[in-house]
Amino acid sequence: MSTHDPVALTQAYFAAWCRHDADAILACFAPGGTYRDPTTPGAIGGPELKGYAAALWTAFPDLNFEMGPVERLEHHRTHTTWVMTGHNHGSLLGLPPTGKAVRIEGIDLIETGPDGVRTVVGLFDSATLLRQMGMTVDIRPPA
Repeated sequence: MSTHDPVALTQAYFAAWCRHDADAILACFAPGGTYRDPTTPGAIGGPELKGYAAALWTAFPDLNFEMGPVERLEHHRTHTTWVMTGHNHGSLLGLPPTGKAVRIEGIDLIETGPDGVRTVVGLFDSATLLRQMGMTVDIRPPA
């Protein structure tokens, strides 16, 4: 894998997720590189990202990503659509496992550099994820 090729780096990053290989995910990142999505407390990296990946694989032992084409936006930026599938057999976000199947569509925006991935921003509808897990999503204004 060449860290100078943003498309190859993006593909290697997703392949690591599909193999459930947290070390390979982290190896794609530049020092100080970060990941964030609607379910993270903000940008995370290093040990926090490794723990996040492990928690997802615990919640969805058969977690998989089907990637769309990787599109290069600029020399160092890519994006790809994806579909995440899996069955909820472990706790997620403190919620009990439901055994239900999920199928979530999303997109990742990835910025790379010569030393690896600098940022990943994952975008998906977290309420849809919870609904598919059998949870009721009740949105209320703060009291």
